[in-house]
Amino acid sequence: RAAMGGHDAARHNLGAWEWKHNSNYNRAKKHFMIAARAGYDNSLKMIRDMFTAGHVTKEEYEETLRANKDSLDEMKSDQRDIAADAI
Repeated sequence: RAAMGGHDAARHNLGAWEWKHNSNYNRAKKHFMIAARAGYDNSLKMIRDMFTAGHVTKEEYEETLRANKDSLDEMKSDQRDIAADAI
């Protein structure tokens, strides 16, 4: 339920489960790509590894990189930067 509700770590964990226990690389790729596009870095690393292994195309990898960057850029704000500096 958490993955369907937008929890990125849960989506990543589903991808890891599909990869490790079911050897379902296509389904794992879909879960990792959704989480990576939402800004989850561990999933982006998995997509990179899958690209290196030949399970993800160059176009899919590039698209996921762009979406990940866009997601992270959307989350940035001056207030967050000031708060982070104060800690």
